[in-house]
Amino acid sequence: MNRIVSSVSLVALTALVAGPAAAQDIERAVSAFKAGNFAESAPLFFAVIEFSDEESDIADAEYGLARSLEGLELYQSALKEYGDIVRVGSDHPFFAEAVEGMLNVAEKLDDEFQAPKVINAMYDDNLSAISKMSGEVTQRIHFMLGKYAYNRGDTREARDFFKTVKEGHKFYPHAQYLLGLIRLGVGRVDNPKPKYDQALEHFENVRAVIPDQTNDNELRLLRDLASMGLARTEYEIAYQYEEGDERRIAGLNRSIFEYKKIPRFSEAWADGLFERAWAHTVNNEYGKALGALHTLGAPYFSDVFYPEADNLRAIVYYYNCQWDRVNEIVEETKAKNGALIEKLEALLESDYGFDEWYALLQKSLEAGPDTKEEGLIPYLVARHISIDPRYVKMNSFLTQLDREADAFASNSALGGDLGREMTTIVVDTRDELLLVVGKYVRTKLADTNTELSDIKTRASLISLETKTAETEWLEQGRAIGGRARTRLPRPFVPDDTFQFWWFDDEYWIDELGYYEYKLKTECFE
Repeated sequence: MNRIVSSVSLVALTALVAGPAAAQDIERAVSAFKAGNFAESAPLFFAVIEFSDEESDIADAEYGLARSLEGLELYQSALKEYGDIVRVGSDHPFFAEAVEGMLNVAEKLDDEFQAPKVINAMYDDNLSAISKMSGEVTQRIHFMLGKYAYNRGDTREARDFFKTVKEGHKFYPHAQYLLGLIRLGVGRVDNPKPKYDQALEHFENVRAVIPDQTNDNELRLLRDLASMGLARTEYEIAYQYEEGDERRIAGLNRSIFEYKKIPRFSEAWADGLFERAWAHTVNNEYGKALGALHTLGAPYFSDVFYPEADNLRAIVYYYNCQWDRVNEIVEETKAKNGALIEKLEALLESDYGFDEWYALLQKSLEAGPDTKEEGLIPYLVARHISIDPRYVKMNSFLTQLDREADAFASNSALGGDLGREMTTIVVDTRDELLLVVGKYVRTKLADTNTELSDIKTRASLISLETKTAETEWLEQGRAIGGRARTRLPRPFVPDDTFQFWWFDDEYWIDELGYYEYKLKTECFE
């Protein structure tokens, strides 16, 4: 589609030379593209779009420009050009090719923002053309639209799209995992009754099609997340039964078994350890719960942020009537979280615009955990946000946009009208995305502040319960404190593949995940 030219004299001149010049340009552009010289073909295709009057040449050039930019790995720019074609719809001669090109680029960018929005907008009006595409392509479309619907909270539409992705397709395990979450009610605002059997089936389907020893990092993480999904589902089922019920015990044991299937040092391992600690606690395996939390306290996990872990440790000691330890943990938790809350509230009350939060987050990360500089996001909170999967994707987009702006500025072959127009588009896109990222960062800070406030409140409730229990003891004439705690016998060693030694204040990487406390209840019968 022709761009508008502002100069009247230039329009007149173009009218005189457009025909033969444009015809030569399209031939030269195609020749350069076939030779793999995308830096030459891109501006030539752009010139045809600008100056040709031949609709067929313009259509060829629009698709050629998108392909050339993709070949140069300028994926954001290519996404924009493919999107222009897709918006025209099936009347464009390269509609089907542009849809597939858009899918390719979106998958390389892991784009859940731009391409899904464009394809969703054109989908209903172009169903006839889409139905003629290959099953492989239509399933890719459906998976993209399913994720787009899921992220919007439309889980019914997401479910319908995901169910069309069949076994054997590369996105089948991804679709099955998300179906498992939907069956559990994750992401749904209508608070439905979970369908546990179906959720378990979907998560098992994921593990069935991903080899245990896969070398694909993305698939390996997805397999681990499926194990996490199975563990969470078993935990939820078990938790509904009364304490002492055999079904509760069996379900918790199955949950713990699944948590242990998450490999050590997996990206999902830290979450698995923390959640396994809860399952051990509910299963009255207090020493194992403290052992899992002890691993999370190792230097290896210095960047992880589990503020609720302190409350869980206090709860374990509360169940074992070790009031002094409960009080010590609670006071430390309230002081630590109180300081974080104070800093976060000050930031949230500031007048930062959405376009400023990204820079503040980057500055806070660069300052590191030991900085004394005021006005920054606390490092642990900043780090927690920076590894959030959604933030990682947005940050990757910003990095790609910066790279493309530099490419147009530094490569003389991509200069001229093409470079100026693309640079403007890239900069405008970056500015828009910066607002989205900033809003997301601020929202995460607000959510973290709310979570910390809730944890502080729960710590106060634990403290109140502890004081009540201590009072009851005193009323019954029982002594509080003053007991000497001696080293207890070592925990059970499963077999000869395990070696036992006492923890001596040093963390060794081979020990991580295998700690277990020996804890003796101090409650009176």
